[in-house]
Amino acid sequence: MVAALCVLVFVVMAVASTGGDDDKPKKEGGNTVGNTSTAAGDEELKFGLNETAAFKDLKITANEIKTSQGSEFNKPAEGKIFVGVKITIENISNEEKSISSLLLFDAYADDVKCEYSVSANMAFNEGTLDGSLSPGKKMVGYYAVEVSKDAKKLDLEIKSDWLSSSKARFELDIPQ
Repeated sequence: MVAALCVLVFVVMAVASTGGDDDKPKKEGGNTVGNTSTAAGDEELKFGLNETAAFKDLKITANEIKTSQGSEFNKPAEGKIFVGVKITIENISNEEKSISSLLLFDAYADDVKCEYSVSANMAFNEGTLDGSLSPGKKMVGYYAVEVSKDAKKLDLEIKSDWLSSSKARFELDIPQ
């Protein structure tokens, strides 16, 4: 019984550790902007505005970046602004894909980690990047954060699968 449980745990860990790691993004057309090394040694490809990161199952494009002071009832904290990146995600696989802004995205404003903000996303009022995406279909929405009003650069790291260590890094200038 204990041996069977150990084998089961080993198989589950082996499957989880291989999920999506070979899914390195490519720039649409096969060119890359450049490579940097992550702490784990994986390649991380850099993309800019209106460039597409093509993974095995998804194509991801950062279409626009804009800022907002919010509205009368939804404002950022003192000394901060909302920054939203409009993203298009296309499912190029033959299977339905789950998209989660909490599991697939990480953001850094001037190299400081910042978390996804529902309040910031409401300021852009054009949808989120969460839900199921059918084969051949697209999802368009905003990934939004609250950052210092002095922030200059937003790095948005996006994975195609929550188990993957491969990611596309979008380096974007925050409009002033």
